Amino acid sequence: MKNYVEMKKILFVSVLGICVLSAGCRDSAKNYPVTFVDRRAELAPGKQPNPLTLVVRIDENGKLALNRIETGRIEDPSELTEKIKAVFADREKASIREREVVIDPQGDVKREDLERLVENLESVKAAPVRVIKSDLQITDLQN
Repeated sequence: MKNYVEMKKILFVSVLGICVLSAGCRDSAKNYPVTFVDRRAELAPGKQPNPLTLVVRIDENGKLALNRIETGRIEDPSELTEKIKAVFADREKASIREREVVIDPQGDVKREDLERLVENLESVKAAPVRVIKSDLQITDLQN
């Protein structure tokens, strides 16, 4: 079981690395459907945003905000995860199936932190998960 968990983490890191280096994920990892999108395309004039989409903003200091409401820090996204879980539960009661989450990083993000955030979003069955990438710098832990 321990080897399975380690292999799953290695696979996720590999897929995320490929996604960062290529144009986007295109659902290459079944358990972690992450798509990287360009900020200009996401915020294009005249584009109508989906009002049910949840936006997770990561500010320059690592603070998380869910639709502009502070919800903890990137190093420990558990508070954010609990809030999203509650939103999804309320939506389920109302027969609303929307579970899209957009991650909007403002500045540098450590690869480990982004992976942890995506894993937490996956644990509450957020899908699709999209990451805005215009100024995104994902750094390794050694940097």
